[in-house]
Amino acid sequence: MNIAWVVADGTVLDHDVDVEQLKNIGSIWGGYKTWRSGGTDNAVCSDSGHARDLLQREFQKKCNFYVPEDAYIDLDRPQGVRLFGGKFTFEIDHPDELIAMQLAASQNDIILLLGFDWTNKPKKADRLEEHRAQNYRTGVAHAIKDNPETQWVLVNHAETLMDEVK
Repeated sequence: MNIAWVVADGTVLDHDVDVEQLKNIGSIWGGYKTWRSGGTDNAVCSDSGHARDLLQREFQKKCNFYVPEDAYIDLDRPQGVRLFGGKFTFEIDHPDELIAMQLAASQNDIILLLGFDWTNKPKKADRLEEHRAQNYRTGVAHAIKDNPETQWVLVNHAETLMDEVK
């Protein structure tokens, strides 16, 4: 049975959390923003500009670094990176979280989700912000439904869940 953690973008682990104990349970996945605070083993960056900056600092030597397959040539075919296919053709919040969820689910039986807030929230007044938020909620639902053999576990989450994942 393979187990992995997926860490939400905004997660900051308490100082008393032993990251090595988490890693003993399973590898840690997340967006590149989670690496510094969470010791992410597998970091995703869907933005080519940010990926280029990270590659200049040899980020791929610090973790398994995933970049978009269609950006590989534009990034000068960097050594030591891993590629993922597909891309979002619409505005969405936290794309790296969603990609990390999909990639982790493709390799693991149990996904432990840390730092996510999937509670129902009122609609945002700004239409673009609400559109992006709805796309994110739909992306979460697709990640879960596209991987029916995977068990998804929200760690330390409130009891109520957004409608898309009930």
